[in-house]
Amino acid sequence: MRLRPEPFPQTWEQSVDQWLTYLRAAGRMPSTIKTRRVKLWGFVHYLAGKPPENVTRTDCEKWMGREGLSAETRKGIRATLTSYFDWCVDHDLRSDNPAIGLPHVAGSKPHPRPCPETGIREAMDGLSERDRLMVRLGAELGLRRGEIAKVSGRDVVGPADNALLRVVGKGDKQRLIPLPQDLAVRIRQTGDGWLFPSRNDHGISHLTAGRVGKIVGSALPQSYGTHSLRHRAATQAYLATHDLLAVSTLLGHSSVATTQRYVAMPPEELRKVVSSLRVHA
Repeated sequence: MRLRPEPFPQTWEQSVDQWLTYLRAAGRMPSTIKTRRVKLWGFVHYLAGKPPENVTRTDCEKWMGREGLSAETRKGIRATLTSYFDWCVDHDLRSDNPAIGLPHVAGSKPHPRPCPETGIREAMDGLSERDRLMVRLGAELGLRRGEIAKVSGRDVVGPADNALLRVVGKGDKQRLIPLPQDLAVRIRQTGDGWLFPSRNDHGISHLTAGRVGKIVGSALPQSYGTHSLRHRAATQAYLATHDLLAVSTLLGHSSVATTQRYVAMPPEELRKVVSSLRVHA
């Protein structure tokens, strides 16, 4: 059973609803909108009844500057408050944006963490046919968990021996990914239906991204999840091609710089580099 989101106080409710509508109109992903709402609700709860027109920059700094927060969490808070109060200024609910001067967050870039090949093989041995497909779509095609959840027979284009999978990623950006023949045949068997239909409504809808994440995460080695399969796909694709732009296109990244954070360089590859640099007497 899905929990209903916590309601906002009456003084915030209307403006927040309209701001969330604005985010949807701007094409933001549902997961992004949900995250923004949760972060704003936490801030409003912290304010203990203060209405939006009375929020100060100090309020924003204190909430963002709490101890124990990760750099990513601080970035999310900054983005949420800046966006909401920008909307308030645009709609004459405030004359200023109290979050506009919040500091940019300095943080170390996350390191790639591909799931080990042995962990993937062991997981595949104990999974059902359905769940093995989930793992393959993540490890071989680099799909996000939300993209895995939404795969349908309608998304396969072209003949089986040269088929492509149409994927709609973040920001509704579409990309076409070449499909192994056996995957193309299997996905097409669903016709116009979902590859991973929900049992709650007899297949009218697909499994949620969260459900896919739980299924895959419980099968992989501890602390590895669906995103580690995406890192695995990026790493193997780069080692096979040494073409970062191609890997970026496969993953649906808007920037090659993002892709660089997904590619793990195995020690043996670095050893080759160091060996090539040896000074011969």
